[in-house]
Amino acid sequence: MTQFIDEVQIAIRSGDGGNGMVAWRREKYEPMGGPAGGNGGKGGDIYLKAVADKSTLLDFRYKTEYLAESGKKGGSKNKNGKAGEDLVIEVPVGTVAYDQESGNKIADLIVPGLSIMVAQGGRGGRGNTVLSTPTRRAPHYCEPGLPGITRTLKMELKLLADVGIVGLPNAGKSTLLSVLTAAKPKIADYPFTTLSPQLGVVKLADGSGFVMADIPGLIEGAAQGAGLGHKFLKHVERTLLLVHMVAIDSNELEKDISTIDSELAGFGTTLKNLPQILVLSKGDLADEEIVSSARRTVERLKPDSKVISISAATGEGTRQLINLLTEWLPELRKEAPIVPDSMQLEPDIDAYAPTSSDGFEVFRKKNIFSVESDRAERLVAVTNMRDPESIQHLYRVLRAMGIIDALLANGIEPGQSVRVGGVEFVYGEDW
Repeated sequence: MTQFIDEVQIAIRSGDGGNGMVAWRREKYEPMGGPAGGNGGKGGDIYLKAVADKSTLLDFRYKTEYLAESGKKGGSKNKNGKAGEDLVIEVPVGTVAYDQESGNKIADLIVPGLSIMVAQGGRGGRGNTVLSTPTRRAPHYCEPGLPGITRTLKMELKLLADVGIVGLPNAGKSTLLSVLTAAKPKIADYPFTTLSPQLGVVKLADGSGFVMADIPGLIEGAAQGAGLGHKFLKHVERTLLLVHMVAIDSNELEKDISTIDSELAGFGTTLKNLPQILVLSKGDLADEEIVSSARRTVERLKPDSKVISISAATGEGTRQLINLLTEWLPELRKEAPIVPDSMQLEPDIDAYAPTSSDGFEVFRKKNIFSVESDRAERLVAVTNMRDPESIQHLYRVLRAMGIIDALLANGIEPGQSVRVGGVEFVYGEDW
């Protein structure tokens, strides 16, 4: 049996953009005919895609890092580098993704086939053809590609079911699900038999049907983390209505009902406001007087709820329950939002923001100054250190970034060494 996993954390990185190219036209009679360096290719994007044939996030327990392909370097003769392939990560329908750092919800995949970008690939760097201007017609430099986006995603799976079955342990939820659907949950007479939500489809005579979810038994304090039930309360957030089950032979019927209602309310207004059908289970174990007394208690506590007494063992009341669900669900579906939550979200700005920025740090160890900066290191990587014009371009960019001023503030003097991205310069000579 597949292990049910509904919460995971993964690390993703979209592809880096390819570097631009410094090249020249070398045609017959025109060996230095002008710039001909192509642009680097764009890095691959990362998407989350909802698929119907997955029902758990188990795969992400074994693979937690995902990297899209980087773009290729630009070529000579104005050839642009190949773009990196996009990476599509398939997740179960109902998966919600959050940015671990900010806590923002960035994707809500409740429709099969829905695909949402969660990290855009880095832009490719420009080659010297594009960088040429009327005043600088033959630039000896190019641009580095922008890095991809690195982020950590927290993903939660919220099951999509029309009806959620809630109740204390041993209320008969799993038994009811097994009777009404083809689901085969583990059933026994001890608390927390169900260790994960179970889904089943109720098939109707006209060929239609609806999905029911058996939510593991709740106990007092579940919404605050007690027991196992708090882990699964999120799975009933998207249900249209709740079947609230309580054992008719309970010695504390009123307390049992109040406990579940309190936990639903403690988890949020969404669950508290869902319509309920209160089901008195195990009706075959009680005589008529007990059934009548239980009904009176329920009607007093929950005057707005429908009340049905059933026996999953004998089938008593199950047809009445199905008829009532069949009557309610079409109306509730009409009231449910048509537009998926993911389409109502604000655009995920972080998915388009490059990891690197103009930020930098300057360190001094004896007479050597080190500059740590993603952008500066990428610039050095594409700079021709034998070409004075390229070095001057690098100097201008570093000054615009504020790095030169920072070095001066740290006391650098001509003749001292500066290390950027593994390359060492002599301040005042190379610059």
